[in-house]
Amino acid sequence: MSNSITRRTFLEIAAAGATAGTATPLCAGIFGATRGPIPPPWVPTTKIRVGKVFFGCANPHWPKAAVDLVAEQKRFEAQIVRIKPALCDIEFVDCGLVTDNTDLTPVKEKLRDVDGILFLQMTMRSGKALAALAELNLPLVMFAEPFSGHEWHTIAAMQREGKRIECWASSKFEDIPVALRPIRAIRRLKDMKLLHVSTRDADPAYVKLIKEKFGTEIKSFKLPDLEAAYKAVNEVDARADAELWLRHAVKIVEPKRDDVIKASRMALAMMNMMKAEGAVAITMNCLGMGLLDREMGYPCLGFSRFNSMGLGGICEADLKSTMTHMIFTYLVDRPGFVSDPCFDYSDNTIIHAHCVSALKMEGPNGPTHPYLLRSHLEDNRGAVLQVKLPPKRPASMARLIGDNIMLFSTGQVIASPLVESGCRTKMTVRVEHPEKYMETWSSGLHRVVFYGDHTRDIERFCRFMNIRLVREGTDEVREVPGLGWVPRIHA
Repeated sequence: MSNSITRRTFLEIAAAGATAGTATPLCAGIFGATRGPIPPPWVPTTKIRVGKVFFGCANPHWPKAAVDLVAEQKRFEAQIVRIKPALCDIEFVDCGLVTDNTDLTPVKEKLRDVDGILFLQMTMRSGKALAALAELNLPLVMFAEPFSGHEWHTIAAMQREGKRIECWASSKFEDIPVALRPIRAIRRLKDMKLLHVSTRDADPAYVKLIKEKFGTEIKSFKLPDLEAAYKAVNEVDARADAELWLRHAVKIVEPKRDDVIKASRMALAMMNMMKAEGAVAITMNCLGMGLLDREMGYPCLGFSRFNSMGLGGICEADLKSTMTHMIFTYLVDRPGFVSDPCFDYSDNTIIHAHCVSALKMEGPNGPTHPYLLRSHLEDNRGAVLQVKLPPKRPASMARLIGDNIMLFSTGQVIASPLVESGCRTKMTVRVEHPEKYMETWSSGLHRVVFYGDHTRDIERFCRFMNIRLVREGTDEVREVPGLGWVPRIHA
């Protein structure tokens, strides 16, 4: 097999590779399917319970001297029914119409077990009700059409007092699902279980911290557990799975068929471990356990598949990046690309590189990106993907530190270079002042990159969860307590 890869060759074959036929259920939605994959049956599907509160006064003076509240509530309800497909995992708890002098006791009782509150403002004079509901310490989103009232200007003050409240001001009801994203993410993290596979257990202090903050359970497994799961995979299944990767690749460069079979077998082994535990994410010390020397495959193909399916597969037993990945997966329905960044001041870019990338970086319902089958860069062994990622899109970069700091920045994807240096898949992101990123870099090498500018969503999530949002490349981070400044390379 030739080791030469030209851009022309890649692009010429990519069109055929990206339109290949339907795959088996395990890979549905990854290889040429028109819709996203259905989550595996063990993934939590609990409805997000949201209290729905209408507010209005018959004679509010704003937006009008008098308002037909019955008609307005019907209009709102009709719009919510219209956008119901985008709210398919939301179960509304109807709390009825509230006015400025309503006794909120029965409303609070209905809100006892909800995950958050949607406060639909129809008129002015909602301040008293908002303040009372904010005292419940539930994530509270006020949806306010233009001219519905002036209470929006009190929200910032309530946030400064520590209230878990947000205002989404919009003339489009289609924005209600967007407004509820943080509530969905908070609940999904509470239901989440992730697996940590390494030669030693995950840091118990970190495990406890994450459990107390998010409700997420982290369970550790050792190398013998992984070996047992690997050996238990049916060889016929592994070969069938490998054929899918081989069939849909734009090109096969270094790996032999046996390398791909081993990688597929590892993917199925991890899937079985996740299924047995009811877990939605897995992170592994893939290089430190000598997998190939033990006649196993690298987990990279499996990680790519999981991330394309809306699950999580993260390399190097990196729990910080795993938590970051899953926060954004639940928040904006897009997987992350965990990267080893490097800088190029000549064109103001950060080049993100790693041997693991989802094939659906724009979400499970997005396009499937073309890929080559390659060896792992650092040892030229095994089977991984080199994915051609789409340019000309905004991107967000993040990493959760501890339980209360989110490093975050945005940029513009300008290229996905097919060069032979650095990890296989690359994403070049243009940023302002890259030198400031480098001068204030902290808390390990890895960052997680997502397609899209997710500033608005992560700001609201962090406010609800009392997480400090630190903007890399912009904020002065040297004195931020809780960041790690270690003079050695570590993930």
